[in-house]
Amino acid sequence: MNKKQLRICIILVFGLTILVNSPGRAQSLDDARQAMVEGRFLEAAEIAAPLDTAEALALAAQALAIQGYELAPEDDKQDLFRRGMDYAERAIEMDPNSAEANLQASHTMGRFAQTIGVLDALNAGYAERIKAVLDKAIALDPEKYDAYVSLGAWHSEIVYSAGFMAGMLYGASEEGALAAYDRALVLAPEANRVHLEFAIGLMKLDEDNSDRARGHLRKAIDLPAETAYDRIVRDKAVKHLAGLDGK
Repeated sequence: MNKKQLRICIILVFGLTILVNSPGRAQSLDDARQAMVEGRFLEAAEIAAPLDTAEALALAAQALAIQGYELAPEDDKQDLFRRGMDYAERAIEMDPNSAEANLQASHTMGRFAQTIGVLDALNAGYAERIKAVLDKAIALDPEKYDAYVSLGAWHSEIVYSAGFMAGMLYGASEEGALAAYDRALVLAPEANRVHLEFAIGLMKLDEDNSDRARGHLRKAIDLPAETAYDRIVRDKAVKHLAGLDGK
């Protein structure tokens, strides 16, 4: 290679480097996914939403649900959940057969419902609406373990809140919760969120489940935490286990 060719190569490499790292570079769904992995949930939503596809909007909804529930100040939560609900609804409009869009609709509605109180949420019909999109997500993708985690939480939360009326009014039951959590565990035994949510559900169903809950919490702590959200889950498991052991 002569000097002229070498100069051209250097200029091309330098130009490509600037292009790749330029703030004005169009960002992709992969960029949004990487932001999720690193725990930059608001940024992930900001990257994904303008892409305006069902997949991207579902990811934006998920990111806002996590940000709102795990990290945001109390005053910001409802706005984040509302935005997430809007993204999920738009994703379903674009692709009604997207299991992920239906799952994130349930996710964002569930988080919003928690901010208005159990009785208000039940009276507003959130239990039925959440269950409908969860059932559709599972019908569309029977291997989607996150949907079973959410279904287990749906049953356990309503049983905890409505007691003996849970079955009559909403079709929620302890058996339904345990079956959903067990299915999630079969599908994703190495997902620490499954073990955390299983433990929380067990304690909502019956305080006598504390030993079994401890086992799942320890598993959630011991599993590798490869993403920022995994680390959030692990830290929550540590706190829940400390709370159980302090009783």
